[in-house]
Amino acid sequence: KLREIWGMPLYEYKAINDIGKTITGTMEALYPSAVSEYLDSQNFVPLKITEKKQTSLKINLIGKRKKVKTDEIINFTKQLVTLLKAGVPIISSLESLIEQTDNPTMKEALTQVYHDVEGGSNFSDALKKHPDIFGELYVNSVRAGEAGGVLDQVLGRLGMLMSYEQEMKAKIKGAIRYPIIVICGIVIGFSVLMTVVVPKFMSLFASAGAKLPLPTRILIGISNVFKNYWWLLLITAVSLFVFFINYIKTKKGRYQWDSLKLKIPIFGKLFLKSAMSRFAHMFETLNKSGLPILQTMEIVSKTIGNVVIAESLEKVGQGIEKGKGIAKPLQDSKLFPPLVIRMISVGEQSGSLDEMLRNVSEHYDTEVNYLIQNLVSMIEPILTVTIGAIILLLALGIFLPMWSLMSAVQ
Repeated sequence: KLREIWGMPLYEYKAINDIGKTITGTMEALYPSAVSEYLDSQNFVPLKITEKKQTSLKINLIGKRKKVKTDEIINFTKQLVTLLKAGVPIISSLESLIEQTDNPTMKEALTQVYHDVEGGSNFSDALKKHPDIFGELYVNSVRAGEAGGVLDQVLGRLGMLMSYEQEMKAKIKGAIRYPIIVICGIVIGFSVLMTVVVPKFMSLFASAGAKLPLPTRILIGISNVFKNYWWLLLITAVSLFVFFINYIKTKKGRYQWDSLKLKIPIFGKLFLKSAMSRFAHMFETLNKSGLPILQTMEIVSKTIGNVVIAESLEKVGQGIEKGKGIAKPLQDSKLFPPLVIRMISVGEQSGSLDEMLRNVSEHYDTEVNYLIQNLVSMIEPILTVTIGAIILLLALGIFLPMWSLMSAVQ
């Protein structure tokens, strides 16, 4: 019962392979005999099989694995690059980094990677077993670095790419924080006015028996909805939110949402330029790593973060496979700006594709930074008009009937 609840235990083993070399590794199994049977099937002679106590690593106080943050992966990558450039072997580097890791989930993953590499696996194959931490871009970059003997250089570029993307996300979050706070303030303030302030004025107007103007009747209607059906509004809002979250997890919903994001005023340009920058950065990183162009395009399409652009990149890959090059399929997709297409076309013809991709990424980095810096100033007029419309409605709804009452009294 406990095995079913907590999952299969992890066993460490030591064995002799068919050429007489001692190997070590780890394996999940229900019982030690299952590990022994597996080793026998590989023509290995088991020497030692011990269960690794890892319950404390698999669960935390709330029963879930602790998430590995991007900052932790970036830090691990930069430290690994430093050790590799200093000539420290990969096994010793991993052993040193495991000791410095505080996150139990990251420590557990690196420990398994260490044992797999020690047992004869490639570093990339060991990382591939942990897709929730090391994504496809990371694993394939490492594989390309291993194949070309330039793992430290590839990891260095990968660390720079991850740091850049983390910085961009932080800038975007910082830029939209002010508008979000203002919008939340508007919603809360309007709700308080509709449920507390407006009803008191409405009771005064009702007792006077005067004919109410249209803005006042609109306010009364909104106030009655907020006051009498607040629970229905809350349930509706939560239901719509849950439906939206589940819908965008579907293939059709995700495509429609990503397509809409590219068309949203102001933010659409930001999303598109960010995607172009990410595309150029990743393309350059993988191309410099020595990966085949088709595999590079496939990886970039899966990690670009927008399924609409990903679908276009898949079609570009199909065009490349038919011998059309890169620039022509990009142009046929109708999604990539002319600047990207022209520079990639020049890079293809002159043999300086990496340099052109770097120029494209630098151009869009500048564009994205400009948009982020001016995002608040572009949104402010919309917020000003919204607040002004609310104040106008309140003013007309309250003061028009008051002036009518004062005229009647006079």
